[in-house]
Amino acid sequence: MTNDKTAQRKYLKKLYNLHAWVGFQLSIVLFIIVATGTIATVSNEIDWLVFEEMRTFNTPPSSLDSADDEIVKWNSIYEATLNYAEQAKIKSISTMGHDNFTYRVRAEFPDGHDRFIHVDQYTYEVTGDIPILTIQRFFRDFHRYLFMPNYLGLPTVTFFAFILAISLYTGLKTTRNWKTAITRLRLNQGPRILLSDLHKLLGLWSLWFFVVIVITSWWYLFEFGAAVAGNRFEPRPPKATVISNYEQVNPVSITQFSSAFQKASQAIEDWQITGVLFPTSETAALRFTGIGNNPLLRERAHKVDIDITNQRILGVQEPKSMAWTNYLNEYADPLHFGYFGGLLTKLIWFVFGVGLTTLSATGVMMTWKRTKSSALTKTQKRTLPILLLALVYFVFWLQRYL
Repeated sequence: MTNDKTAQRKYLKKLYNLHAWVGFQLSIVLFIIVATGTIATVSNEIDWLVFEEMRTFNTPPSSLDSADDEIVKWNSIYEATLNYAEQAKIKSISTMGHDNFTYRVRAEFPDGHDRFIHVDQYTYEVTGDIPILTIQRFFRDFHRYLFMPNYLGLPTVTFFAFILAISLYTGLKTTRNWKTAITRLRLNQGPRILLSDLHKLLGLWSLWFFVVIVITSWWYLFEFGAAVAGNRFEPRPPKATVISNYEQVNPVSITQFSSAFQKASQAIEDWQITGVLFPTSETAALRFTGIGNNPLLRERAHKVDIDITNQRILGVQEPKSMAWTNYLNEYADPLHFGYFGGLLTKLIWFVFGVGLTTLSATGVMMTWKRTKSSALTKTQKRTLPILLLALVYFVFWLQRYL
């Protein structure tokens, strides 16, 4: 019995040392990934505060409740955009997910640069245009790729999901009296006790959040690996009849757009169109995307492709007809960033993201206090080239927007 207890103590000691090592030695990059992801969850809301063009405080007319009214609304937004920027090539129109956000139109201007044109969906007035380098884009790309190309950045970032998983397992196994730790925060027994209590408290309350982030991150890595192997989860878009007037700035007329919108809205039952992607080549279709009854699915889980030349439906995708990999793939982003329930779930994800970031910081502070050193270790220094590489690629990333 004594030998069993001794072996158990040694095992727990190894787990504790592993928990401290991964959390401390890989803390710099891990902290940046977690912190940027946390900000990314509410980055659209930050943009809303920064850019006046994104705001609307108007209310929808009480009569706007039929499919015909939706066609009128989207037609009017498209027409307003064409009138605002006659020489700009319209690439997409989308809602921003909230009633107080104006609709967003991405357009390429004659100077070759893309900008976001914002249109009030209630008055059909253009509120202005803003650069596509927004706070949302900065933090989303920083978090997802560290500004690196996809083949470098995504595997690097998702690798740290394994670090989170190791931290979760070792932390749970080495936390004693968790029923007490989940509610205890001693404020008057010195900084070391306070940090320890706060670290355990945050870790135990964030267990579910850990699991969601780790699983969705692994899924991103699985999706990336499948793509490298030539097995993309999303089917390729269908080809349309050659668009005879594709050389024009905007080959889709308002009449064509209206007709296609009507066909698309009737192609899937109980769905709402939230985005339109305009043809990007002379054989590309006009694509409509939207949401159905399941808020956990991405908007692109529902899509309808229409040939603008003959108004023929080329393809319809909805959850019930999707392959299982494609279907599961549409859950990843809403669960990872928490936007499936609007502002409420975003704020929940933000709060727990702050907790996860604080968890990383308190772990480092505890180790520094225990070792009585604040200098970087050799392992920490070896992770710095990742940040240096991110800085180099940031320059090229920024050039794309400027």
